[in-house]
Amino acid sequence: MKNKNPDEILELSRKDRLKYFVRSCADNQRVWGLKKDGNWLIFRDEDGDEIFPVWPHEVLADKCCFEEHKAVGAKAHAIAVDSFVNACIPDMLESSVGFGVFYDTRKKGLVIDGRELKAAIENELAYLRE
Repeated sequence: MKNKNPDEILELSRKDRLKYFVRSCADNQRVWGLKKDGNWLIFRDEDGDEIFPVWPHEVLADKCCFEEHKAVGAKAHAIAVDSFVNACIPDMLESSVGFGVFYDTRKKGLVIDGRELKAAIENELAYLRE
């Protein structure tokens, strides 16, 4: 996130935030989520669907952590991108949990199916390894 203002990144469209998320996670080899009491934070959205929120950088995860999650002690925590793709995404798919990519301070994010997210990250990682 060098030379990038977090507030400017948050103003990107949801689609552009997804692209930024995938590229940044592949480049930095990390995905950021929230943990509370050693467990990943998963919340229910207004439709009742379970969502695992993720961000490309610790600063953004901290900045966009919802007040109710801060109140219960949720903190940003990194996941190695390979573990995220090979273990976390399949686990969440098995539990029917979606991914909330890059929620912002207004609680707006892009909810995406794990299969689509996995494919996007794997494609970016393959591109970087070429």
